[in-house]
Amino acid sequence: MYNDKHFQMDNNFLFVAFSHEQTKASTSQSFLLVDQNRFGSITDRLLNLDQGVLTTIIKKMAWGEHIKPESDAEKACFQIIKDLDHVAGKVNGSTTSKKYMQNKIWSLIAWKSAPYFYVTLSPANIQHPLCIYFAQTNKEFKPNILSYN
Repeated sequence: MYNDKHFQMDNNFLFVAFSHEQTKASTSQSFLLVDQNRFGSITDRLLNLDQGVLTTIIKKMAWGEHIKPESDAEKACFQIIKDLDHVAGKVNGSTTSKKYMQNKIWSLIAWKSAPYFYVTLSPANIQHPLCIYFAQTNKEFKPNILSYN
């Protein structure tokens, strides 16, 4: 630890630092998107977005319905969602970055096969005679030590 422990002892420091990192990453990703050739089409979609269609899509998604875009307005709304996903893909902790990580995991499973898990079962410590003895209960601890043979 450093001599100045002000930030190291602050409970909210990690949350604030992570929030600043996320804001910086999303801002830089937005600026990178602006430099691309697709920026004009994205701004046109944002300016011409039908708010009524967007609210109905949001309500249907909140109810858990599966939505397939049929009209041009619905397709434009879904394209806006894809554009936002493109920006949020590089931001740590966003739902899009989690979705990308899950896709990487599934492709690794398809390439290398499923992972192996080794599970070791151990008895509960609260029922172990040593734990009961050291917890100062009235139970007497007399281990049965076997001979060398």
